[in-house]
Amino acid sequence: MSLPLVGQESYLGKIVALCKNSRAIMRVDWKHMTKFLAIFTILWAQTLAMADVVPVAFTEKGFMFSDAPTLTFVWPSTQAKTTLIFIPGGEGRIGLTPERKNLGGFYAATLKPLSDPQLTSGRFNVVVFDSPVILPSGSGYAYSRQSSEHLLRIESVVRHYKELYDLPVWIMGHSNGAVSITEFYKMLQKKQQEALVHGAVFSSARNGANFNDSTKLPILFLAHEKDGCQVSLPSASRTVYEQQQKTNPMKTEYVVVKGGEAQTQNVCTSGFHMFYGAGVEAYVAIDGFVQSVQR
Repeated sequence: MSLPLVGQESYLGKIVALCKNSRAIMRVDWKHMTKFLAIFTILWAQTLAMADVVPVAFTEKGFMFSDAPTLTFVWPSTQAKTTLIFIPGGEGRIGLTPERKNLGGFYAATLKPLSDPQLTSGRFNVVVFDSPVILPSGSGYAYSRQSSEHLLRIESVVRHYKELYDLPVWIMGHSNGAVSITEFYKMLQKKQQEALVHGAVFSSARNGANFNDSTKLPILFLAHEKDGCQVSLPSASRTVYEQQQKTNPMKTEYVVVKGGEAQTQNVCTSGFHMFYGAGVEAYVAIDGFVQSVQR
């Protein structure tokens, strides 16, 4: 990401010149130097907080694997204490392009506020995962979300942002994305690398998505009481929650979203299923749960 220089070229130019001449640095008035550094710090903070599309290299090799990078959309926060990586539902592909500077709809209403200290704690770097390959939803279960390539791509993105920000990583899956995060966690269990993630948000989950009885992970369950998508029933996610309450030693919580409204589109891609008009309820629940775990 490039440093925004608008309106500040002269100050930054002076800093560069000063750094090239040690004698000038010794002679400079410290009052002005403090001013230059303050402006530089503000500009750098603004750069860190700029939303952007970031490609994450994918180097794993396998039969029919694509070598395309995984594009991610990032809302960073200068106050971040957590990185939240979101795996979308549907067929997993948003269609990000390098010049994209914002996301609307569900993403802007439910996820972006988590990076904004004027709306929430603002303690999240929010990362949206965009699969470069189509992930068919399937009629019974989203088996494409079990594929080695998909799970290894999630791992590469998690590792990239964990190294970049050096903060705890939480994973969130919505609808079919809930299949992705449960299958990903099971893969980590097999590799004995569960510590790579610190928590999960299981949102409007696809029927059949579940964590196993050896899961040791804080999990927030989100569902809308009026979700009419028959393959993502609130009753199914509540069953998963109730089982986790019995076996998972970490904190779990089930939050029912009640506001919002229906839309005329497919009930599995709009309205209550996507927390339309109820984004505040969802992001307040996410913010509160994560902060309660990480105090």
